[in-house]
Amino acid sequence: MQSTPSTSRASAKAFLVVLGAGLLTSLPAFAKQSDRDQPVNVTSTSFDGTQQQPNGKEPGKVIWTGNVVLTQGTLKVTGNKATGYLDGDNQITRVVVDGAATMQQQDEQNLWMRGKANNIDYKVDQDYAVLTGNAHVEKEVDPADRKKLNQSNGDKLTYNTSNSTMTGESNGSAPVHMIFQPKQQPAAAPAAPAAQPKKP
Repeated sequence: MQSTPSTSRASAKAFLVVLGAGLLTSLPAFAKQSDRDQPVNVTSTSFDGTQQQPNGKEPGKVIWTGNVVLTQGTLKVTGNKATGYLDGDNQITRVVVDGAATMQQQDEQNLWMRGKANNIDYKVDQDYAVLTGNAHVEKEVDPADRKKLNQSNGDKLTYNTSNSTMTGESNGSAPVHMIFQPKQQPAAAPAAPAAQPKKP
């Protein structure tokens, strides 16, 4: 089933109640909660960074370049370049990824969410990521059929990495577009045998 909001206003917004549940499927599922307790790991071809200075107002910053891969548990974000912002304890609070940016994360049912955009702004300490520019997010909805996906497209998609909720926004002429997979129908019960005539 395809669902496209009927509005064509310049700023069309849609709210997905539980994307991680498979976009309105019957059993809500949340992003893998253990991810939040995992360390953030970043690899790249090169980096250049500065720590926040004592009593300094400017946050520390690290710029990673080339094949950037950020992981935190099942969460994975990739891109050509990323800028990380550090707090006073030099912990990563935000990572902005540019150039063929992608992200993926499992939920508690081990179903994958995958997204891509021109830019991904991941607020590590606030548990959400903003996908901007040709943003696309797809979500597995059936453990038995990994090809069955619910999908969302828009100029801007905001994904909560804690509870898998999402908002979508279109700033151009094209509306937010969502595709919902049909609910699995239960197998039909076998027909009851015809009643036999009673013997005289």
